[in-house]
This record gives sequence, C-alpha cells and structure tokens, in this order.
Amino acid sequence: MRTSCPWCGFKEKRFLIIDEGVPVVACVNCGIAYALVIPTLEAIRRYYTEQFSDERHWEVVLSSARPWLHRRLLSRIMHYRAQGELVDVGCSFGHFASMARQAGYKVVGVEISEPAARYARTRMGLSVHIGTLEEAKFNDESFDVVTLIDVLEHIAEPAKTLREVRRILRHGGLLVLRVPNFKFHWIKTLLLRATKRKHFIGLDSHNHINHFTVRSLTEGLTEMGFKILEVRPGVPNIYGRRFFDALRIAYWAVALLVSAVFKWQIGNSIEVFAIKV
Repeated sequence: MRTSCPWCGFKEKRFLIIDEGVPVVACVNCGIAYALVIPTLEAIRRYYTEQFSDERHWEVVLSSARPWLHRRLLSRIMHYRAQGELVDVGCSFGHFASMARQAGYKVVGVEISEPAARYARTRMGLSVHIGTLEEAKFNDESFDVVTLIDVLEHIAEPAKTLREVRRILRHGGLLVLRVPNFKFHWIKTLLLRATKRKHFIGLDSHNHINHFTVRSLTEGLTEMGFKILEVRPGVPNIYGRRFFDALRIAYWAVALLVSAVFKWQIGNSIEVFAIKV
C-alpha cells in the first residue's frame, strides 16, 4: 500500500472514492490522485503478458483504432523535433514507433509485455527492449525524443521514470507525454455513480494507478528540469464507428478551442510537450 504521493512524495492525502474496489486518494500538495493499492512489478508483467497474448486480436484493434491519433501526434512532434533518435516507452505492438521510423526518426522501443515486444520485433522490424525503461539502461543523453503515450498512468513510480527520461534525453531534447485527464474522468465517474451505469468505465483504477491533472504535470515536470512548450487536449482514439467517432472528433475540436481561448483542459486526455533544460 502506498504511504506517500508517487509524484511529489508528500504524505498527506484526502480520500476520494472506492473505484472498482480500489481506494483512490488525492495528494493535498500536488493534486494528483492515485490508487492506494498497486500491483507488484511482476504482477504487471504477468498481466500485460496475458493481456497481449492474442496477437491477432490486438493487430486488428490497434491497427484500426490508433493510426488517426498517431498521425496527428507525430505531426506535432515533428513541429518541435523533425528528426533524430526517438525512444517510444511502452511501445506496445510498435505501430507508433513504426510510423515514426517511416517519418525518418531512428527508433527504439521499450515494452514490458513480451508478446507485444516480440510482435514489434518480428512483424514491425523494430529494436525493442523488453522490460521497464530503467531496465533498458540506455546511456546518458542518448535520445532527441522520448515518448510515453498512455503509459505514465500505469507506472508505480512515475517521478522516478521521468527522472530516467531526463537522464537519457539530450539537452534540448523533447519529452512527449499523453495521460488521461483526471478532472474529466473524475466528473465522468461521479456521473456514472449517480446514474448507476456501472458497466461504463470511469477512472479505471485497476489499470490507471495514477490520475494526473494539468497542474500536477506541469509543475512536476518544471521541478524535474523540463521546460513546458505546449499542453493540449489529447487526440481521441477512433474505432471505426462513424457516429461515435464523429462525436469524439467534435468534442476534441471544442476542447482545442476552449484550451486556446480560456486555457482550460476539458479533453479526456492531456498531451504535454516539454524540453530538457
């Protein structure tokens, strides 16, 4: 059980909710919410090995759901760093890393799931380290870009991982983070509770053990030695269901407008672009 905040180390917290049987609290210092009970690293390895064992299923799901997101995210990355060496942490089956390679980056992946990493190696032809970022033991200042796309919410010690990211980034190198927006999913969870729609997912605290806000991300990254370039609503996933996909895209367009005009982040996810200083 966690006794202190995994982001800032502060011990004082306030209880929020029991989400899917998991107690969730909020740090009174930095504002992130986090699950008090977390799986061990070995349990996480086992879970993702089992989760990604059906390669055919994930090949269909990821190849259809993620390219729309990946193209737009990659376009923004290229706006800040058009070339160089890139490591995709939590690269899964390698679809984004493969797209980045096609765009001209020299790419390496890191993935904790052995089946997913094997697919990325054999089917995508990528160089992938199996395990955590820390276990990969990259040399200091090895990369121009480090991406963590829908990864940091799953990591037990996110601050430790970000310090490792800073170590392997070159000076001026680009960090790209994408995480769920806690405030969006907190409101969604309360609405689902009020309407008793239990089969819909809110915070998803079995899988998402950290719940970040814009303030916690930007202040934490600044303290770690990063300069924030941009914070924006995350690009939505597209699943091939025209009506719901259109709603997602429309809401994202509204979220972008609200972010530009009022600096409010109302998207269901947050994307942060920052450089090492």
